[in-house]
Order: sequence, then C-alpha cells, then structure tokens
Amino acid sequence: MKPIRGLVHRLLLAGGLLGASVLAHAGLWQLPDEFVDEYGTRARLNHWMGAQTVVSMEYTACKFVCSSNWRKLLEIQAEADRRQLPLRFLIVSLDPAHDTPAAWRDYRRVRGLARENWHFVTGSRSATDRVVQALGVRWWYFDQAIMHDLRLLRLDASGQMRALLTDFNDPPARFMPP
Repeated sequence: MKPIRGLVHRLLLAGGLLGASVLAHAGLWQLPDEFVDEYGTRARLNHWMGAQTVVSMEYTACKFVCSSNWRKLLEIQAEADRRQLPLRFLIVSLDPAHDTPAAWRDYRRVRGLARENWHFVTGSRSATDRVVQALGVRWWYFDQAIMHDLRLLRLDASGQMRALLTDFNDPPARFMPP
C-alpha cells in the first residue's frame, strides 16, 4: 500500500508543478497585484514586460540559498554580456514583511550592483503567494529562516517561459536563447 501512496503523492506533486509552469507561461504579467520596487515605485508586474526577463525569488536577509542563487544570476548576466544579449532581471521578494525598498537598495549596495537592468520588488503576502504559485517556487521555514529552491525562469517579451533553471550545476549557456 505504501508504494501506491508514494506514487500518488509523486503524481500529485508533478501535476502541481506542471500547473505552476502553465501559470508562469500564461499569467505572471497578468497578476492583478501591485508591487513596490527598490526605489518606492508602485507597479504591477506587467510594468516589466516587453523584454527577455529572468525572474527569480529571493529575500534580503537570506543567508542560505540566495547566495548560491545570486551567484547563478550573476553567471547568467555575465553570459548575456558575453553574447551582447540584453536581459532584464526581476527579483521578487519571498519575505514581504521585511523586504522594504530601503532593504532592497541596501541589498544592491552590499553586492555592488549598479546595473539598471536589475529590479527588486516586494508585494503583499497574498501577492507573493500568487507569484510563488505562478513560478512553481517551493519554500518553507527552517529554524526561523525561509528556505527555498532554485527556480530561475527566462520569459520572453510576452511572458512565455522560454527557459527554466533548477540545478546549480546547469551552465548559464543552457539558459540563454539560441
């Protein structure tokens, strides 16, 4: 009986992740919620539509996955620079209670990121949960810290998912357009 229950669980999980991917294809830019960026500008996510965009979720106080996630994002930026490919980066907060515009500006400053093609946004808890669902990000609390998986998406100008990176060992070239 346990093997069948395990199989059912895996099928339900796969179905949930597939559904999340479909949502990312169809609706990230259509989410109705307002977000605030690191400069205090309020806008819906469709404000950033119209360009190849790398979307990720992080939070400013993260000491675990985000540092590895950050390195992978920088590798993707370097590969895009090498190819002279304009990419936009949109980082959505997983911790809306603490990720204020000032916290995101400090996050930028500490990491030495002055590039204008990177944007950091925070929404309400319910808005964040809708982005989590649309992107298929898994997160949980461990020892009073938010833990999350690596899930980087490259969306085309219309919001269609064109690449998905979920493994720290994947080379950034695999994530780039042909």
